[in-house]
Amino acid sequence: MKKFLVFFTSLMFLLMVVISIDSLAAENSDVIGMDDDLDHNWVEYSVDYNEVDGGTHEYTYWKNFIKRTRTCHKTHVIQTVVYYCDVHDHTKSETFLDDTIHSHQHGE
Repeated sequence: MKKFLVFFTSLMFLLMVVISIDSLAAENSDVIGMDDDLDHNWVEYSVDYNEVDGGTHEYTYWKNFIKRTRTCHKTHVIQTVVYYCDVHDHTKSETFLDDTIHSHQHGE
């Protein structure tokens, strides 16, 4: 009788786990596939440029036959484009690295 009780309890626990996993998978598939079926009318809404510090690096150069070292400060120009869908009232954005500016002209 004890073995039957342990077997029955294990079977019920396994059944509950399988049912809960199936219900979670169904919920996730609804959320993931929600936006794929819509036909959007994306229109570019705004474009923004930001400058972000890119750090420093050392480079060497020759002047009057003497090897010198200098520090170059980098700045990254980031472009952010915002799109708007007037059909569904949705927005999305894309971010791009537009340019890298060096404080000194050198070969890198």
